Amino acid sequence: MIKKNKSAVAAPKKRLPRNLEEWSIWMKRKGAGLFLSILRYALIICIGQIILMPILKMVSATFMSPNEVGNPVSTWIPSEFSIEHLVVAFKLLDYPKAVIYTIATTGLQMILQILSAAITGYSFARIRSKKIQKLFAIVILTIVVPPSVMTLPRYLFFRNFDIFGIITAITGNPINLLGNPVTLYLLDIFGMGLKAGLYIYIFRQFFRGLPRELEEAAHMDGCGFVGTLFRIIMPNAVPGIITVGVLSFVWNWNDTYYANLFVGNKLNLMVKLTSVSGDMQNTLWAIHSKIPGDYYFIHNSVLYQSSILTTCSMLVILPLIVLYMFIQKRFVESASNAGIVG
Repeated sequence: MIKKNKSAVAAPKKRLPRNLEEWSIWMKRKGAGLFLSILRYALIICIGQIILMPILKMVSATFMSPNEVGNPVSTWIPSEFSIEHLVVAFKLLDYPKAVIYTIATTGLQMILQILSAAITGYSFARIRSKKIQKLFAIVILTIVVPPSVMTLPRYLFFRNFDIFGIITAITGNPINLLGNPVTLYLLDIFGMGLKAGLYIYIFRQFFRGLPRELEEAAHMDGCGFVGTLFRIIMPNAVPGIITVGVLSFVWNWNDTYYANLFVGNKLNLMVKLTSVSGDMQNTLWAIHSKIPGDYYFIHNSVLYQSSILTTCSMLVILPLIVLYMFIQKRFVESASNAGIVG
């Protein structure tokens, strides 16, 4: 049995400064590192405060008693907890139905955008042609151009929806698709949904970083373009899929522009929040019969209305917070991997 030499394995001990000159050099070195550490943590604390302060105020207002609304002493931690604001906001938003409907529609939009962006991005990544690159320049242009520029053409298109005159020839009139979620699904399928140009760019950059040997092996086994994409490429594109999926879900969830313009469905949480904030007093009065009699329900108070609206906003963003708590690690890893590969 061979004994290890402990003196050879052990790390050398750090020697403390012995004279004034060595102490001066040591303090300068440590002082610079300490200053940078303090600066770094101060920056993190400031950014964290900017991000977390609105959310903490929302939580405080949600569980604050109506008697304490506007009291400067109870800004952060209420002395009297109450769920009245929460109950009123639930009734106001019709929350259980609205959140299920919004999750379902937003999830479907996310899936459609992932599919359309993946197919388009893969085509731009693998087809080498000057015409294709010109089309990709147009895709980049859609990222820069604000959605309001295309408002009127899209509105008229879905107001008088027709496909090469076929629908008019059969029914005699075009179809009005406004007020129907199908309008958003059609935009997502054909790569014209919210932020679709950015998703195509992410997939294109990710697919360009994948080795071509994967596709060559798939072609040798008899896979075509579609088979290679869905059987070989997509299983290896999980980081890009997660990145695009999270961004698509969050942006479509928070969208009020397309939802109000094309759909206007009152079951959508953001649409309901917009309508509630527009006429808060009358909206509160409309649900007064559903509120328990032992609640204060000061519907004509501006401070009470503001607290209810804050609680409604908290309920709207709550599913996104829960979603991010579960997938934040995978999302950060996927976003970094997608960036490195691209």
